[in-house]
Amino acid sequence: MRAYSSLPLDDDIVDRIMTFCPTFGTLQATILVSKAFYRVFQIHPKSITRAVAYNIVGPALPQALRMIRYPYDEYETDDSHALDATAMATACPEEQAVTIITAMEKIELQEESKMVGTLEDIYSLTNKDRMSRTSLLTSEESWRFRRAIYRIKLFCRLFSIQCYGNFEELDDDEFDDDMIQRIRAQRMAIPNEYPADELLQLYSVVAFMKGIFADVLGEAANSSSVLVDVLLATGPDGALRAWEERSPDSLQDDHGFGLFADNDNYKLFAGYFAIPFKNIWTARNITPPKDDDPPSKWILDQVNGANDTCSQCAAPGGLKLFTPANWDRLDTDPLNLLKGNLRQNTTVTTPFTGLTAHLYDPPAIEAWISELFTLRQSPDFDGWEAEDSYCRECLTKFLEAHVWRWFLDTRLKAGWAPPEDCWYGWNCRTQTHKLGHAQTKNHLCVPTRGDRT
Repeated sequence: MRAYSSLPLDDDIVDRIMTFCPTFGTLQATILVSKAFYRVFQIHPKSITRAVAYNIVGPALPQALRMIRYPYDEYETDDSHALDATAMATACPEEQAVTIITAMEKIELQEESKMVGTLEDIYSLTNKDRMSRTSLLTSEESWRFRRAIYRIKLFCRLFSIQCYGNFEELDDDEFDDDMIQRIRAQRMAIPNEYPADELLQLYSVVAFMKGIFADVLGEAANSSSVLVDVLLATGPDGALRAWEERSPDSLQDDHGFGLFADNDNYKLFAGYFAIPFKNIWTARNITPPKDDDPPSKWILDQVNGANDTCSQCAAPGGLKLFTPANWDRLDTDPLNLLKGNLRQNTTVTTPFTGLTAHLYDPPAIEAWISELFTLRQSPDFDGWEAEDSYCRECLTKFLEAHVWRWFLDTRLKAGWAPPEDCWYGWNCRTQTHKLGHAQTKNHLCVPTRGDRT
Protein backbone atom coordinates (compact mmCIF):
# COMPACT_ATOMS: atom_id res chain seq x y z
CA MET A 1 0.00 0.00 0.00
CA ARG A 2 1.23 3.49 -0.79
CA ALA A 3 0.12 6.48 1.21
CA TYR A 4 -0.05 9.90 -0.37
CA SER A 5 3.49 11.12 -1.10
CA SER A 6 5.58 12.37 -3.96
CA LEU A 7 7.68 9.21 -3.81
CA PRO A 8 6.46 6.60 -6.35
CA LEU A 9 7.06 3.65 -3.99
CA ASP A 10 4.78 1.63 -1.79
CA ASP A 11 5.34 1.89 1.96
CA ASP A 12 6.43 -1.73 2.23
CA ILE A 13 9.17 -1.09 -0.37
CA VAL A 14 10.34 2.00 1.51
CA ASP A 15 10.39 -0.10 4.68
CA ARG A 16 12.37 -2.79 2.90
CA ILE A 17 14.92 -0.30 1.56
CA MET A 18 15.66 0.96 5.05
CA THR A 19 16.14 -2.55 6.43
CA PHE A 20 19.06 -3.00 4.02
CA CYS A 21 21.04 -0.07 5.46
CA PRO A 22 24.52 -1.35 6.50
CA THR A 23 24.99 1.08 9.41
CA PHE A 24 22.90 3.26 11.69
CA GLY A 25 24.48 6.32 10.08
CA THR A 26 23.26 5.16 6.69
CA LEU A 27 19.80 4.59 8.14
CA GLN A 28 19.73 8.11 9.56
CA ALA A 29 20.72 9.56 6.21
CA THR A 30 18.08 7.47 4.44
CA ILE A 31 15.35 8.64 6.82
CA LEU A 32 16.17 12.22 5.82
CA VAL A 33 15.83 11.49 2.09
CA SER A 34 12.15 12.38 2.08
CA LYS A 35 9.08 12.70 4.23
CA ALA A 36 7.95 9.29 2.97
CA PHE A 37 11.01 7.57 4.45
CA TYR A 38 10.67 9.51 7.67
CA ARG A 39 6.98 8.64 8.01
CA VAL A 40 7.50 4.93 7.33
CA PHE A 41 10.29 4.80 9.91
CA GLN A 42 8.03 6.45 12.49
CA ILE A 43 5.52 3.65 11.91
CA HIS A 44 8.06 0.79 12.22
CA PRO A 45 11.03 2.10 14.24
CA LYS A 46 11.70 -1.10 16.19
CA SER A 47 11.69 -3.56 13.31
CA ILE A 48 13.72 -1.31 10.99
CA THR A 49 16.29 -0.50 13.65
CA ARG A 50 16.64 -4.15 14.60
CA ALA A 51 17.08 -5.12 10.95
CA VAL A 52 19.95 -2.64 10.61
CA ALA A 53 21.44 -3.88 13.88
CA TYR A 54 21.33 -7.38 12.40
CA ASN A 55 23.14 -6.11 9.31
CA ILE A 56 25.89 -4.76 11.57
CA VAL A 57 26.21 -7.58 14.08
CA GLY A 58 24.81 -10.57 12.21
CA PRO A 59 22.83 -13.47 13.71
CA ALA A 60 24.74 -13.12 16.99
CA LEU A 61 22.71 -9.97 17.71
CA PRO A 62 20.83 -11.53 20.70
CA GLN A 63 24.16 -12.37 22.35
CA ALA A 64 25.58 -8.92 21.60
CA LEU A 65 22.52 -7.19 23.05
CA ARG A 66 22.65 -9.29 26.19
CA MET A 67 26.33 -8.51 26.63
CA ILE A 68 25.81 -4.73 26.46
CA ARG A 69 22.50 -4.71 28.37
CA TYR A 70 23.38 -7.03 31.24
CA PRO A 71 22.88 -5.27 34.64
CA TYR A 72 26.47 -5.76 35.81
CA ASP A 73 26.13 -3.28 38.69
CA GLU A 74 23.44 -5.45 40.27
CA TYR A 75 25.83 -8.38 40.64
CA GLU A 76 28.84 -6.96 42.44
CA THR A 77 30.88 -9.36 44.57
CA ASP A 78 30.13 -7.60 47.85
CA ASP A 79 26.36 -7.79 47.19
CA SER A 80 24.66 -10.81 48.77
CA HIS A 81 22.33 -11.05 45.76
CA ALA A 82 25.41 -11.67 43.61
CA LEU A 83 25.93 -14.96 45.42
CA ASP A 84 22.83 -16.35 43.71
CA ALA A 85 24.48 -18.08 40.75
CA THR A 86 21.17 -18.97 39.12
CA ALA A 87 19.99 -15.37 39.22
CA MET A 88 23.22 -14.24 37.58
CA ALA A 89 22.94 -16.88 34.86
CA THR A 90 19.35 -16.11 33.93
CA ALA A 91 19.37 -12.32 34.23
CA CYS A 92 18.79 -10.38 31.00
CA PRO A 93 18.20 -13.40 28.74
CA GLU A 94 19.21 -13.47 25.10
CA GLU A 95 16.06 -11.88 23.72
CA GLN A 96 14.81 -12.81 20.27
CA ALA A 97 11.89 -10.38 20.32
CA VAL A 98 12.02 -6.92 18.74
CA THR A 99 12.89 -4.26 21.32
CA ILE A 100 13.92 -0.61 21.26
CA ILE A 101 17.65 -0.14 20.68
CA THR A 102 18.83 3.08 22.32
CA ALA A 103 21.28 5.55 20.82
CA MET A 104 24.03 4.44 23.20
CA GLU A 105 23.38 0.80 22.40
CA LYS A 106 23.69 1.56 18.70
CA ILE A 107 27.11 3.08 19.24
CA GLU A 108 28.27 0.16 21.37
CA LEU A 109 26.92 -2.43 18.94
CA GLN A 110 28.90 -0.88 16.09
CA GLU A 111 32.09 -0.64 18.16
CA GLU A 112 31.78 -4.20 19.46
CA SER A 113 31.00 -5.58 16.01
CA LYS A 114 34.14 -3.96 14.60
CA MET A 115 36.27 -5.47 17.36
CA VAL A 116 34.69 -8.92 16.96
CA GLY A 117 35.20 -8.70 13.21
CA THR A 118 38.91 -8.03 13.72
CA LEU A 119 39.17 -11.02 16.03
CA GLU A 120 37.41 -13.16 13.44
CA ASP A 121 40.00 -12.10 10.85
CA ILE A 122 42.75 -13.24 13.23
CA TYR A 123 40.95 -16.48 13.99
CA SER A 124 40.50 -17.18 10.28
CA LEU A 125 44.16 -16.47 9.52
CA THR A 126 45.41 -18.75 12.29
CA ASN A 127 42.80 -21.50 12.12
CA LYS A 128 40.99 -21.44 8.76
CA ASP A 129 43.26 -20.21 5.95
CA ARG A 130 46.80 -18.80 6.30
CA MET A 131 46.59 -17.13 2.87
CA SER A 132 44.15 -14.36 3.79
CA ARG A 133 44.14 -11.62 6.43
CA THR A 134 40.40 -11.21 5.91
CA SER A 135 38.07 -13.83 7.36
CA LEU A 136 37.19 -16.70 5.07
CA LEU A 137 34.77 -18.25 7.56
CA THR A 138 31.46 -19.36 6.12
CA SER A 139 28.33 -17.63 7.39
CA GLU A 140 27.63 -20.57 9.71
CA GLU A 141 31.21 -20.66 11.04
CA SER A 142 31.19 -16.89 11.54
CA TRP A 143 27.95 -17.13 13.50
CA ARG A 144 29.39 -19.79 15.80
CA PHE A 145 32.53 -17.76 16.40
CA ARG A 146 30.81 -14.43 17.02
CA ARG A 147 28.11 -15.93 19.24
CA ALA A 148 30.83 -17.49 21.39
CA ILE A 149 32.86 -14.26 21.49
CA TYR A 150 29.92 -12.19 22.77
CA ARG A 151 29.19 -14.80 25.43
CA ILE A 152 32.82 -14.80 26.50
CA LYS A 153 32.73 -11.00 26.70
CA LEU A 154 29.69 -11.24 28.98
CA PHE A 155 31.49 -13.77 31.19
CA CYS A 156 34.67 -11.67 31.38
CA ARG A 157 32.76 -8.50 32.18
CA LEU A 158 30.96 -10.28 35.02
CA PHE A 159 34.19 -11.75 36.41
CA SER A 160 36.75 -9.13 35.42
CA ILE A 161 39.76 -8.28 37.51
CA GLN A 162 38.29 -4.88 38.42
CA CYS A 163 35.03 -6.28 39.78
CA TYR A 164 36.92 -7.76 42.73
CA GLY A 165 38.52 -4.48 43.72
CA ASN A 166 42.23 -3.75 43.96
CA PHE A 167 44.16 -6.75 42.64
CA GLU A 168 46.93 -6.29 45.20
CA GLU A 169 44.42 -6.55 48.08
CA LEU A 170 42.63 -9.74 47.07
CA ASP A 171 44.13 -11.66 49.98
CA ASP A 172 41.80 -9.92 52.44
CA ASP A 173 39.50 -12.13 54.50
CA GLU A 174 36.64 -11.16 52.19
CA PHE A 175 38.14 -13.43 49.54
CA ASP A 176 38.63 -16.57 51.59
CA ASP A 177 38.32 -20.09 50.18
CA ASP A 178 34.54 -20.19 50.72
CA MET A 179 34.09 -16.97 48.75
CA ILE A 180 36.29 -18.29 45.94
CA GLN A 181 34.17 -21.45 45.76
CA ARG A 182 31.01 -19.34 45.53
CA ILE A 183 32.56 -17.26 42.75
CA ARG A 184 33.48 -20.45 40.90
CA ALA A 185 29.89 -21.62 41.25
CA GLN A 186 28.79 -18.37 39.60
CA ARG A 187 31.32 -18.89 36.83
CA MET A 188 29.95 -22.34 36.21
CA ALA A 189 26.32 -21.16 36.17
CA ILE A 190 26.80 -18.69 33.30
CA PRO A 191 28.05 -21.13 30.60
CA ASN A 192 25.92 -23.95 32.00
CA GLU A 193 22.91 -22.25 30.41
CA TYR A 194 24.15 -23.10 26.91
CA PRO A 195 23.45 -26.36 25.04
CA ALA A 196 26.32 -28.83 24.61
CA ASP A 197 27.27 -27.90 21.03
CA GLU A 198 27.33 -24.18 21.78
CA LEU A 199 29.28 -24.81 24.97
CA LEU A 200 31.94 -26.65 22.93
CA GLN A 201 32.07 -23.68 20.58
CA LEU A 202 32.68 -21.47 23.60
CA TYR A 203 35.46 -23.80 24.72
CA SER A 204 36.95 -23.66 21.22
CA VAL A 205 37.14 -19.85 21.16
CA VAL A 206 38.60 -19.80 24.68
CA ALA A 207 41.33 -22.15 23.39
CA PHE A 208 42.00 -19.65 20.59
CA MET A 209 42.39 -16.83 23.12
CA LYS A 210 44.65 -18.98 25.32
CA GLY A 211 46.88 -19.53 22.31
CA ILE A 212 47.30 -15.79 21.81
CA PHE A 213 48.17 -15.20 25.46
CA ALA A 214 50.53 -18.19 25.62
CA ASP A 215 52.40 -16.85 22.58
CA VAL A 216 52.98 -13.40 24.07
CA LEU A 217 54.00 -14.87 27.44
CA GLY A 218 56.51 -17.24 25.83
CA GLU A 219 58.35 -19.49 28.26
CA ALA A 220 56.54 -17.92 31.20
CA ALA A 221 53.30 -19.58 30.06
CA ASN A 222 54.95 -22.99 30.33
CA SER A 223 56.17 -22.37 33.85
CA SER A 224 52.83 -21.19 35.22
CA SER A 225 49.49 -21.76 33.48
CA VAL A 226 47.77 -19.41 35.91
CA LEU A 227 49.39 -16.48 34.10
CA VAL A 228 47.31 -17.33 31.04
CA ASP A 229 44.22 -17.55 33.27
CA VAL A 230 44.84 -14.04 34.59
CA LEU A 231 45.12 -12.73 31.05
CA LEU A 232 41.94 -14.58 30.04
CA ALA A 233 40.12 -12.40 32.57
CA THR A 234 40.88 -9.41 30.30
CA GLY A 235 38.55 -11.01 27.76
CA PRO A 236 38.49 -10.84 23.96
CA ASP A 237 39.52 -7.18 24.09
CA GLY A 238 42.65 -8.20 25.95
CA ALA A 239 43.36 -10.98 23.46
CA LEU A 240 43.12 -8.51 20.59
CA ARG A 241 45.50 -6.07 22.28
CA ALA A 242 47.97 -8.83 23.08
CA TRP A 243 47.89 -9.95 19.44
CA GLU A 244 48.39 -6.45 18.06
CA GLU A 245 51.05 -5.42 20.57
CA ARG A 246 52.70 -8.86 20.80
CA SER A 247 53.05 -8.24 24.50
CA PRO A 248 51.01 -8.41 27.72
CA ASP A 249 52.66 -5.28 29.12
CA SER A 250 49.89 -2.75 28.49
CA LEU A 251 47.31 -5.19 29.90
CA GLN A 252 49.32 -5.39 33.11
CA ASP A 253 49.50 -1.60 33.31
CA ASP A 254 45.79 -1.05 32.63
CA HIS A 255 44.50 -3.78 34.94
CA GLY A 256 46.96 -3.24 37.77
CA PHE A 257 48.58 -6.65 38.10
CA GLY A 258 52.12 -7.96 37.78
CA LEU A 259 52.16 -11.15 35.76
CA PHE A 260 55.61 -12.13 36.84
CA ALA A 261 55.26 -11.33 40.52
CA ASP A 262 54.89 -14.09 43.09
CA ASN A 263 51.31 -13.31 44.01
CA ASP A 264 48.95 -15.63 45.86
CA ASN A 265 46.05 -13.55 44.61
CA TYR A 266 46.21 -15.44 41.33
CA LYS A 267 44.28 -18.26 43.01
CA LEU A 268 41.09 -16.26 42.35
CA PHE A 269 41.72 -16.61 38.62
CA ALA A 270 43.27 -20.09 38.50
CA GLY A 271 41.15 -22.24 36.18
CA TYR A 272 39.24 -19.14 35.08
CA PHE A 273 37.47 -21.05 32.31
CA ALA A 274 38.94 -24.53 32.84
CA ILE A 275 37.23 -25.16 36.20
CA PRO A 276 33.72 -24.16 35.02
CA PHE A 277 34.13 -26.28 31.88
CA LYS A 278 35.36 -29.26 33.89
CA ASN A 279 32.48 -29.01 36.34
CA ILE A 280 29.94 -28.79 33.53
CA TRP A 281 31.40 -31.80 31.69
CA THR A 282 31.17 -33.77 34.93
CA ALA A 283 27.65 -32.62 35.81
CA ARG A 284 26.35 -33.43 32.32
CA ASN A 285 28.35 -36.65 32.00
CA ILE A 286 29.99 -35.32 28.81
CA THR A 287 33.38 -36.58 27.63
CA PRO A 288 35.63 -33.50 27.90
CA PRO A 289 37.61 -32.23 24.91
CA LYS A 290 41.19 -33.43 24.63
CA ASP A 291 44.03 -31.08 25.42
CA ASP A 292 45.41 -31.41 21.90
CA ASP A 293 42.09 -30.72 20.16
CA PRO A 294 42.58 -27.75 17.80
CA PRO A 295 40.74 -24.49 18.59
CA SER A 296 38.89 -24.86 15.30
CA LYS A 297 37.28 -28.22 16.02
CA TRP A 298 33.80 -27.05 17.02
CA ILE A 299 33.75 -23.81 15.03
CA LEU A 300 34.95 -24.73 11.55
CA ASP A 301 33.53 -27.25 9.13
CA GLN A 302 36.66 -27.17 6.98
CA VAL A 303 40.27 -25.97 7.31
CA ASN A 304 42.16 -24.92 4.19
CA GLY A 305 45.73 -26.17 3.89
CA ALA A 306 45.83 -28.03 7.18
CA ASN A 307 48.22 -30.65 5.75
CA ASP A 308 50.35 -28.37 3.56
CA THR A 309 54.14 -28.56 3.68
CA CYS A 310 56.94 -26.05 3.18
CA SER A 311 57.43 -25.30 -0.51
CA GLN A 312 61.22 -25.75 -0.15
CA CYS A 313 62.03 -28.39 2.44
CA ALA A 314 58.64 -30.18 2.53
CA ALA A 315 58.48 -29.91 6.31
CA PRO A 316 54.90 -30.22 7.59
CA GLY A 317 53.45 -26.97 8.81
CA GLY A 318 49.86 -26.49 7.76
CA LEU A 319 48.49 -23.19 9.04
CA LYS A 320 51.79 -22.35 10.75
CA LEU A 321 53.56 -21.96 7.41
CA PHE A 322 54.44 -18.39 6.45
CA THR A 323 52.80 -16.56 3.56
CA PRO A 324 52.45 -12.84 2.73
CA ALA A 325 49.30 -12.78 4.88
CA ASN A 326 51.19 -13.68 8.07
CA TRP A 327 54.78 -12.52 7.48
CA ASP A 328 54.32 -10.00 10.28
CA ARG A 329 53.98 -12.89 12.76
CA LEU A 330 57.56 -14.05 12.15
CA ASP A 331 58.29 -12.10 15.33
CA THR A 332 62.01 -11.55 14.96
CA ASP A 333 64.14 -8.44 15.28
CA PRO A 334 65.35 -7.42 11.79
CA LEU A 335 68.79 -6.94 13.38
CA ASN A 336 68.97 -10.69 13.97
CA LEU A 337 68.63 -11.26 10.23
CA LEU A 338 71.96 -9.64 9.37
CA LYS A 339 74.57 -12.06 8.06
CA GLY A 340 77.50 -13.38 10.08
CA ASN A 341 79.07 -10.87 12.46
CA LEU A 342 77.40 -7.79 10.98
CA ARG A 343 74.97 -7.60 13.88
CA GLN A 344 77.93 -6.95 16.23
CA ASN A 345 79.36 -4.11 14.13
CA THR A 346 78.01 -0.81 15.47
CA THR A 347 78.91 1.06 12.25
CA VAL A 348 76.41 -1.28 10.57
CA THR A 349 73.77 -1.76 13.27
CA THR A 350 73.25 1.94 14.03
CA PRO A 351 72.11 2.97 10.53
CA PHE A 352 70.40 -0.39 10.03
CA THR A 353 68.26 0.07 13.13
CA GLY A 354 67.18 3.48 11.89
CA LEU A 355 66.17 2.11 8.49
CA THR A 356 64.15 -0.78 9.94
CA ALA A 357 62.43 0.95 12.86
CA HIS A 358 59.16 1.15 10.91
CA LEU A 359 58.98 -2.59 10.30
CA TYR A 360 56.88 -3.29 13.37
CA ASP A 361 53.91 -2.04 11.38
CA PRO A 362 52.39 -5.10 9.59
CA PRO A 363 51.89 -3.46 6.16
CA ALA A 364 55.49 -2.21 6.25
CA ILE A 365 57.05 -5.60 6.95
CA GLU A 366 54.95 -7.19 4.19
CA ALA A 367 56.23 -4.64 1.67
CA TRP A 368 59.79 -5.08 2.98
CA ILE A 369 59.83 -8.87 2.61
CA SER A 370 58.26 -8.52 -0.84
CA GLU A 371 61.14 -6.21 -1.77
CA LEU A 372 63.65 -8.76 -0.52
CA PHE A 373 62.17 -11.33 -2.88
CA THR A 374 62.93 -8.98 -5.79
CA LEU A 375 66.61 -8.99 -4.83
CA ARG A 376 67.15 -12.69 -5.53
CA GLN A 377 70.48 -13.14 -7.28
CA SER A 378 71.96 -16.36 -5.94
CA PRO A 379 71.03 -19.53 -7.86
CA ASP A 380 70.50 -21.09 -4.42
CA PHE A 381 67.15 -19.31 -4.33
CA ASP A 382 65.91 -19.92 -7.86
CA GLY A 383 62.26 -20.85 -7.67
CA TRP A 384 61.66 -19.20 -4.30
CA GLU A 385 58.51 -17.12 -4.86
CA ALA A 386 56.94 -14.65 -2.47
CA GLU A 387 53.51 -16.25 -2.84
CA ASP A 388 54.73 -19.68 -1.69
CA SER A 389 54.49 -21.11 1.82
CA TYR A 390 57.61 -21.47 3.97
CA CYS A 391 58.46 -22.97 7.33
CA ARG A 392 60.15 -20.66 9.82
CA GLU A 393 63.61 -22.11 9.12
CA CYS A 394 63.39 -21.67 5.33
CA LEU A 395 61.93 -18.16 5.49
CA THR A 396 64.61 -17.12 7.99
CA LYS A 397 67.30 -18.62 5.75
CA PHE A 398 66.02 -16.60 2.80
CA LEU A 399 65.83 -13.37 4.78
CA GLU A 400 69.32 -13.73 6.20
CA ALA A 401 70.68 -14.21 2.68
CA HIS A 402 69.05 -11.00 1.42
CA VAL A 403 68.71 -8.50 4.26
CA TRP A 404 72.36 -7.42 4.10
CA ARG A 405 72.08 -6.92 0.33
CA TRP A 406 68.91 -4.82 0.78
CA PHE A 407 70.70 -2.72 3.38
CA LEU A 408 73.68 -2.20 1.08
CA ASP A 409 71.47 -1.20 -1.87
CA THR A 410 69.48 1.18 0.31
CA ARG A 411 72.61 2.92 1.58
CA LEU A 412 74.09 3.19 -1.90
CA LYS A 413 70.90 4.75 -3.26
CA ALA A 414 71.08 7.28 -0.41
CA GLY A 415 74.55 8.34 -1.57
CA TRP A 416 76.74 6.32 0.75
CA ALA A 417 80.28 5.78 -0.57
CA PRO A 418 81.56 2.51 0.90
CA PRO A 419 85.23 2.09 1.85
CA GLU A 420 87.32 -0.79 0.51
CA ASP A 421 85.80 -4.24 1.00
CA CYS A 422 87.14 -6.38 3.82
CA TRP A 423 88.45 -9.71 2.61
CA TYR A 424 86.36 -11.53 5.19
CA GLY A 425 83.14 -9.59 4.48
CA TRP A 426 80.23 -10.20 6.80
CA ASN A 427 82.09 -12.99 8.61
CA CYS A 428 84.96 -10.74 9.72
CA ARG A 429 85.59 -11.11 13.45
CA THR A 430 87.76 -8.02 13.70
CA GLN A 431 84.79 -5.77 12.93
CA THR A 432 83.20 -6.79 16.23
CA HIS A 433 85.96 -5.44 18.49
CA LYS A 434 88.08 -2.95 16.50
CA LEU A 435 86.17 0.21 15.73
CA GLY A 436 88.91 1.53 13.44
CA HIS A 437 88.71 -1.55 11.23
CA ALA A 438 84.90 -1.45 11.23
CA GLN A 439 84.97 2.18 10.09
CA THR A 440 87.64 1.88 7.39
CA LYS A 441 86.47 -1.35 5.74
CA ASN A 442 83.20 -2.33 4.14
CA HIS A 443 81.75 -5.53 5.57
CA LEU A 444 78.53 -5.52 3.56
CA CYS A 445 80.06 -7.86 1.04
CA VAL A 446 80.60 -11.54 0.26
CA PRO A 447 83.74 -12.95 1.94
CA THR A 448 86.62 -13.62 -0.48
CA ARG A 449 88.60 -15.37 2.20
CA GLY A 450 87.64 -17.66 5.05
CA ASP A 451 84.16 -19.05 5.58
CA ARG A 452 81.71 -17.85 2.93
CA THR A 453 78.53 -19.38 4.42
